[in-house]
Amino acid sequence: MENKPAGFWIRFLAIFIDSLFVSLLTWLVAGLITGEVEQLQQAQQQTETNAEQLSSSIYSIFFVILFTASRFKGSPGKMICRIQVTNEDGSKISILKSLGRYFAYILSAIILMIGFMMAGWTDRKRALHDYICQTVVTYRDQ
Repeated sequence: MENKPAGFWIRFLAIFIDSLFVSLLTWLVAGLITGEVEQLQQAQQQTETNAEQLSSSIYSIFFVILFTASRFKGSPGKMICRIQVTNEDGSKISILKSLGRYFAYILSAIILMIGFMMAGWTDRKRALHDYICQTVVTYRDQ
């Protein structure tokens, strides 16, 4: 029996949860590296902001790619929401496909987020990056 496709809102919630995890991780690492934020001067604050943005992007990439291609079949946000990313046949995706899927996210975002919104109105609840990479996001077995 095929698992039920995960729609737009549950996927949105999973991404929101992931962004909280990544933000917390970025904040902790930046705090350890730079020390107390209150003690920074204006120039240091700008440098920290740039470093946080870069580290947040790097963490996001590794965070999503590694979790999605692992036995967990999804990021912590997806696991909390009880959804998973698989190949169309239900098997675990490869790390290369996970990397491609991450970069296909960018395409989904560039076109005014319409690529993400497709998960709300397509029959199998697939977003643009799912079509590009031949993946599906479904609810985990109950």
